[in-house]
This record gives sequence, structure tokens and C-alpha cells, in this order.
Amino acid sequence: MFESLRKNIQTVQDGITAGFQRLSVGERNTISPSESHVNLSAGADLLQMYQTQWATMHHMAEQNAKLATSIDSAITELADECESQHSQMAEIHSLLAHLPNIMAQLHSMLATIGSTRGLFEEVEGGLLALEDLEEELALQEQTLDLRLSLALAREKHNHRLNSLNSELKVLHEAKMISVEKHKEVERQERQKVFSDQFTEDIKNFKEHGEITRRISTPADESELKLEDVDLDQDNSELDSFLNDPA
Repeated sequence: MFESLRKNIQTVQDGITAGFQRLSVGERNTISPSESHVNLSAGADLLQMYQTQWATMHHMAEQNAKLATSIDSAITELADECESQHSQMAEIHSLLAHLPNIMAQLHSMLATIGSTRGLFEEVEGGLLALEDLEEELALQEQTLDLRLSLALAREKHNHRLNSLNSELKVLHEAKMISVEKHKEVERQERQKVFSDQFTEDIKNFKEHGEITRRISTPADESELKLEDVDLDQDNSELDSFLNDPA
């Protein structure tokens, strides 16, 4: 709008300038040097007035053009601002139109968050139960290890006891054999003593007709025991004595 107004003002200025140019040319053509009775300065004031008015109009036209340019810029900025605000309003209207869907989605998301929180609590409870189960399994494994260690120690102890029992048994048997041998030697020595004494008694009886009574001492009584008497001793001397006619 202001651009067309500026073009119209420029057209008027161009028309006025062309009229002044034609008027000046016509005056130069009608005046001749021979007509000296004509007042040459008769239209100077009028021309000065028109020139002054034209300069004023030209200056006002330039100011109007500048104002029109600034107003056009302001209107353009205002139009852009209005367009931007219109776009924003349209976008807000579109968002407001989608607001029910957004609210529905928001409620759905809140419900999902609630269910997810419940799942988190269940998972946390499961993790706690898993930790308890892991501790229980570790305790059972430790108990089994202790039982195994105890069984191995018991088996080792039993093996050591059996080995010691075998060694003690062998040692006892060796000692018993040694004791039996010692007793056998003592028994044979006593039997030899008794046999020699009996032989001496028989000899004394044959020579003197009587048997020397041997006084037993407490030591002999303590040494003489029933189990020390050997019934399987050699009785040949006793038999020869009894069968001797003399």
C-alpha cells in the first residue's frame, strides 16, 4: 500500500518537473531580443513560488517516502510477528486438541509406572530371598565341608587308632611270647631242680635207708605253685627204685 503511494507521489513530482521544463522552453521561444519593451522578470516571482513549492513538496515527498519505508518495515515486522503468533496459536491449538490424548497417555504412563514399581518391589523381594538362599546354601556348603573334614579326621583318627591297636597287639603278643618263654625257662629250671632233688633223695634212701626231710622255707612255698608242677615229668628213676629188689 505505501509502495503504491510512494509511486504516485513520484509520478506527480515527475509531472510537475516536466511542466516547469515546458514552461521555461515556451517563454524562451516567445521572447525575442528585438522586443525590449517586455518585462523579462514578470514570471520570476511566480517561478520562484512554484520552485519553492516544488522543493517543499519534494522534501515532504522524500520525508513521506522515508516515513513510508520505516512504516512499511514496521508493518512487515508486525506482520511477521502476527504470522509467528498465528503459527504459535495454531500450534497451541493443535497441542490443545491433542491434550486429551496426552492426558490419556499420561494416565497410562502413571499406571505403567505404578505396575513397574510393583514389579521392582517384587524383584527386590526376590533378590532379598535369593541373598538369603545364597547365604543358606553357603552355610550348608560350609557345614558339608566341616562334616567332610570331620569325617576325614575321624577316619584318619580311626586309622591311627587301628594302626596303634595293631602295633600294641603285636607288641603285646611279643611281650606275651617273651613272658611265656621266660615262664617256660623258669618252669624248666624248677623242674630240673625238683628232678635233681628227687634223684638225690632216692640216692640217699638207697644208701642210708631213709629220706632226708627237706625243710621248706617260706620262699620255697611261695615259689612252689600247683601250675608249676609238671605231671609229665620223667618217672624212670622212680620206677627203677620201686622195682629194685634190694
